[in-house]
Amino acid sequence: MWKDVMPIVVGFLLTTVLGGLLGVLFQRQSWAHQYRVQLADQELQLALRIFEEISRLLDKRLYRLRLLAGEAAPPNTGVRSALAESHMDAYRAVLFEWNDGINRNLALVQRYYGAEMRDRLDNTIGAAFVDLGREVEALWKGAGQLRPDLETRLRQLGGLVYHFNLEMIQAVQQRDVGLLGRARPTV
Repeated sequence: MWKDVMPIVVGFLLTTVLGGLLGVLFQRQSWAHQYRVQLADQELQLALRIFEEISRLLDKRLYRLRLLAGEAAPPNTGVRSALAESHMDAYRAVLFEWNDGINRNLALVQRYYGAEMRDRLDNTIGAAFVDLGREVEALWKGAGQLRPDLETRLRQLGGLVYHFNLEMIQAVQQRDVGLLGRARPTV
């Protein structure tokens, strides 16, 4: 009788124990995969929100700077227009908004888009904003001379902002952000 029952018991144990272990293994793999998919989706959503925030601030700052430059001291008059004061207020407001979150924004760009993008935002685009902003503010105060290439440099800054925005959104579309892509943190 033992010879007849032994294959059934062994088969039962193998099926139950081995099947249970395989089930647990496959379930864990499925959970791990699901976690990675959810993490990837969260990374993409966060990267997209960062793009939207940075892009909006860059465009807003550039537009306010252009408005101020146009009204600060029209050529040959040296007299500010009636709109100059409101444009300066709007420019100051966006400048405060930008500066209030500058380190946070730089850190987020580095984390999600990489050190190269962060450096470009800070050392190329940010530096151009600072230089042009100082020049336009000096014009507004009546302490500066209108350089003939001011509009050209504002357009060049607009091009830098556009290409920066384009590269950020392409990184999102290619899933090359945060933990997914080039911005992976190194340990």
